[in-house]
Amino acid sequence: MSLPDQHPRLTKRPFSTAELLADGIVHTLALLAGVIAFSMLLGYVLQQAEFGLFAALSVYAAGYFLMFGFSLAYNMTPPSALKWLLRRFDHSAIYVMIAGTYTAIVVQFDQPLWAWALGITVWFGAVLGVVVKVVLPGRYDRLSVVAYIALGWVGVLAIGPASASLPGVSLGLIVAGGLTYVAGVAFYKWHALRFHNAIWHLFVAIAAGLHFAAVALAVAQ
Repeated sequence: MSLPDQHPRLTKRPFSTAELLADGIVHTLALLAGVIAFSMLLGYVLQQAEFGLFAALSVYAAGYFLMFGFSLAYNMTPPSALKWLLRRFDHSAIYVMIAGTYTAIVVQFDQPLWAWALGITVWFGAVLGVVVKVVLPGRYDRLSVVAYIALGWVGVLAIGPASASLPGVSLGLIVAGGLTYVAGVAFYKWHALRFHNAIWHLFVAIAAGLHFAAVALAVAQ
């Protein structure tokens, strides 16, 4: 199991030990922070007997740990058939994370029609993205970056219902997280920069943290 011949990923320079270590530290800290943060949030919601919200947040948590877990496994594995298999799951988990984040947000909408419409749209896009990543690995990598960003920002179509349902601070944090993700793409593509992969994943971790804060504040309200 391998990438297509002449795939750009096969010609990238190998990361140094220091770069791999830095990247591993970023992932590990993100996972540890997730364990603490999601345990507290889910415990709080369970105490309130909000079982529907608990289910939605569990999906969100699953997306978070799948994304950082597969990313850590893929990036730490030496070039091999296993690495390219993990690459499929790593890139697929990004779609799951996006859809899971939306699930945690739309479940708090006051207008069920908007919540269902946005949720179904995002999950349809995520499932389609996963299928492409699994069935056609490495075929549309440049396009997939655009797809991640487009899927992440499709929520602007529901800015009205979101504004009416969520605290203003939460909305600001959601936008800030989205902008952080987009800003990080520059480092993801800057292959000549040392530690670019660790910096990119640091942007991802910060963006995920901003979105978590947005969800937690909305839940607390």
